[in-house]
Amino acid sequence: MTIPLTFDWTALAWLFTRLRLYWRARRWPRLSLPLVLALFSGCVPATQFEETQSAAQVAGEGQRRAELQAQQLTAENEQLRAQMQQEKRALDERDEALSQAALDTSAQGKQRQDAEGLVEQLRGELARVGGHLQAFHDDKQKLEQELTAETARVEALAQLTRDVALSLSDPLATGEYTLDTDHGSLVLHVPREELLSEAADVKPEAKQVLDAVARLMQSHPAVKLRLEDSSAKGDAVKVARLVAALGARGVAAERFQSLASETEKTAAPAAEAAAAAPEITFGFSVP
Repeated sequence: MTIPLTFDWTALAWLFTRLRLYWRARRWPRLSLPLVLALFSGCVPATQFEETQSAAQVAGEGQRRAELQAQQLTAENEQLRAQMQQEKRALDERDEALSQAALDTSAQGKQRQDAEGLVEQLRGELARVGGHLQAFHDDKQKLEQELTAETARVEALAQLTRDVALSLSDPLATGEYTLDTDHGSLVLHVPREELLSEAADVKPEAKQVLDAVARLMQSHPAVKLRLEDSSAKGDAVKVARLVAALGARGVAAERFQSLASETEKTAAPAAEAAAAAPEITFGFSVP
C-alpha cells in the first residue's frame, strides 16, 4: 500500500536538510533537479514516512528542549554572574570596612598613646608644680616664723628701750648717758670715769647704773648683756669687776656675751679714739 507524499513543515525541513547534504557533497547540480522531481512525484511507504516523521518530531522536540535548556542555563548563568557580582561588591565593602576599621584602630591607638604621653607630661608638671608649691609653702611658713620671731624681738627691744629710758631718765635727759642702737642691739653709753677708777675698781657712784641694769636683766630674762671698755676694746679683763658686781646683783654668768666671740664693729681711727673720752658700753641684745 502506498500513500501520496504529503507536505508539512517537518517534511520540508527533512527535504531541505537532504538537499544541503547533497549540495555540500559537490554533486553535479543537474542531478539535484531529477532527484527533487522524483522525490516530489514519487511515493514512499506509510511506515517509513511515519518513522521519518516521528524521528523528525523527536529531533525537533530534542532541539526545542535543548534550546529551552540552553535558555535556562543562560538564565542561571546570568543569575550566577549577578550573584557573584553582588558577593564581590559585598566582599569589597567588607574589605573597605575592615581597612577603615584598621585605620580607625590605628588612629585610636596613636591618639591613646598621645593622650597617655600628655597625661604623663601633665603628671610631671603637676609634680613639679606641687614641689614648687610645697617649697613655697615651706618658705612661707619659715618667713612667717621669722616674721613672728622678728616682730616679737622688735616688741621686746621696744619694751627694753622704754624700761632703760625710764630707769635712767635723768642722766639720759641731761645727755650724760646716751642710748642708741647698733646692729639690732640697744647700747647704753656711760662715761668710764663714773664707773671705774684708773685701777679698774668699781666706784661707789656706779651703784645707780648697776642696780638699774640688774633690774632690767631680771625684768627681761631673754636679754643678753655685753660689757665693753672703749679704752680697751675686746679686753674682758677691763670689765671683769663690773661683771662680778652685776653677778652679785643676781645677773647669771650665762646672761653675759663673750667679747671674744663678738665680731668687732668698725673701729674708729686711732686719733679719733684717742680724742674721745673713754666709756663703758652696756649692749642689750634680744635673741
